[in-house]
Amino acid sequence: MSILNINNPAPDFTMPDVYGNEIHLYVYKGKKVVLCFFRYATCPFCTVRFVRLSQEVERYQQQGVQVIGVFESGADYIKKYLGSRGLTFPVIPDPGGELYRIYGVKKSVAGLMFGMFRIPTLLRAIFDPEYRMEKADGSISRIPADFLINTDMSIADIYFGSDIGDHIPFKRIDKFAQ
Repeated sequence: MSILNINNPAPDFTMPDVYGNEIHLYVYKGKKVVLCFFRYATCPFCTVRFVRLSQEVERYQQQGVQVIGVFESGADYIKKYLGSRGLTFPVIPDPGGELYRIYGVKKSVAGLMFGMFRIPTLLRAIFDPEYRMEKADGSISRIPADFLINTDMSIADIYFGSDIGDHIPFKRIDKFAQ
């Protein structure tokens, strides 16, 4: 595993998306990339973030930014629980955690416990008519992470969440997209 630091090259990968299409990171050379590591498809915190990110994707694409999501769930599980919302950006199933290891995305019991105090986000997910709480199809202690990748495939920003509901602030993505 390479050392992930700002200005270092982003680790390249080729992985199938939920539809079996190969996603090769370096195909996006020349575009900025937001690489989002979520937990699992039925995580209420990830559902809220996924919906919000989906709402911003068109604007980011107009600015030359490609969003790629990674879930620790299998493809069928992702399509079942998130597909009805419309997958507006490539989503990679990684139930074996290969990309999570390459990018150093960790698990944390403390982060799991602390994240449970994000009551407004939890309630927003639970009252969403499309959300269905089901068995976790991934590690419940996985902590989200986000990587902003420059047009030359170097890492512009790294954000390792502090708990299960913590992602990079949209203001940082907006600044990166400009």
